[in-house]
Amino acid sequence: MTQARGTAARRAFFAILFAAALLRVVFAGWVVGFATEPKGDEADYHGIATRLALGQGFVEPDGGPTARRPPMYPSLLAALYAATDPDPVAGRVVQVILGVVVVALTAAVARRLFGPGVALAAAGFAALNPFLAFISGYLLTENLYMVLVLGALWIAPDPRGLLSEPRRALAPAALLGAAALTRPTGLPVFEWTLAAALLLATVPWRVRAVRVLAMAAAFAMIMLPWLARNAAVMGGWTLTTHGGITFYQGNNEKVAQTPSWRGGVAPLEALPRYDELMVLDDVARDRMAWHLGLAYLREHPRDVPELVTWKLVRFWRLRSDMGLSGIRSGWWWSRDSALGRLAADFDIGFVYALPTMTLFVAGLWLTRRRWRELALLYGIVVVHTAVAVVFFGSLRTRLPVEPVMCIFAGAALVWAARLRVRRRA
Repeated sequence: MTQARGTAARRAFFAILFAAALLRVVFAGWVVGFATEPKGDEADYHGIATRLALGQGFVEPDGGPTARRPPMYPSLLAALYAATDPDPVAGRVVQVILGVVVVALTAAVARRLFGPGVALAAAGFAALNPFLAFISGYLLTENLYMVLVLGALWIAPDPRGLLSEPRRALAPAALLGAAALTRPTGLPVFEWTLAAALLLATVPWRVRAVRVLAMAAAFAMIMLPWLARNAAVMGGWTLTTHGGITFYQGNNEKVAQTPSWRGGVAPLEALPRYDELMVLDDVARDRMAWHLGLAYLREHPRDVPELVTWKLVRFWRLRSDMGLSGIRSGWWWSRDSALGRLAADFDIGFVYALPTMTLFVAGLWLTRRRWRELALLYGIVVVHTAVAVVFFGSLRTRLPVEPVMCIFAGAALVWAARLRVRRRA
């Protein structure tokens, strides 16, 4: 009986992975279009990767060095382009593969924390998640970032045992270092992980301190080549020179005064002193943008509560059609196909998010007594919410939280199913 159940569970899991792959292929191929020319941030990553593959280095189109984008994702694309020629089709195929890996890792983390039933439920939620399917159609960093973060969680999902063996501590640190080189939010995720391990580990305090330092060293070793390169060619030990402009886009008088932009970002050309910023080099622009954003917050303290509220509303919203930062806005959808028109006109995000978000909240409540064990999952939610409060809220910035939501939603669904069985019995 147990063997039969195990076989059925494996078949169900592979069926879920197949459904996830099919959904992502359909979206990438028939809604976006595999060969569609990259736009927006996509074009930036594609361009840097192309120049890397051609041996020109991590540079702008004019040949000048840049650190606007962290290196991991462009380097992955560059390795691919070196073998296939710079072709967005190849990049989107890899995005689909990474998207399916996200589903598999979501199930793997859920299995380690909650068992096989929750793993299947979490995989189902992740496979059908329209936001995770959506991002798999674009040459963007989120899928690689989620694979690295979920990989770290899979190796050591419980902070109480994270420091029990040196190897168990070092591997997640290295993966989170790679995640930080994919998206800078990997840095505060690593800081949360260190704090949770230090406070909750079951080994003696002296061992905790030594192994936390070892984790920090492993993380630093992953980061060091990129930081040293930027110190040498950009003039500063910086992870990215794009943080300032992103911060300024989310914290300025235009975004506070324009209803459709509140909680999101103002377009670059709408920013006060935009012309001054655009003539500066990467490092100087980054510093000036940070200065302008911070100056606005200091000079308009009464705007801050409303800014924060709108950022949280955008980040945690159920609907997917809130203006510039919305998933249905701008160039995201192509109306050249029937599926594209359907995706643009029908808010499937809301249909999915309403029950899933409800189950997510229920799962958080039902598992609250296991907070020590689940602290690293909480960290994904807390860190990315905090980053949204500082910068801006959007469904795209919430994407790394979606797998965690799927895990807790799966836990609530399995609890409800078991309760129903007990009542029938």
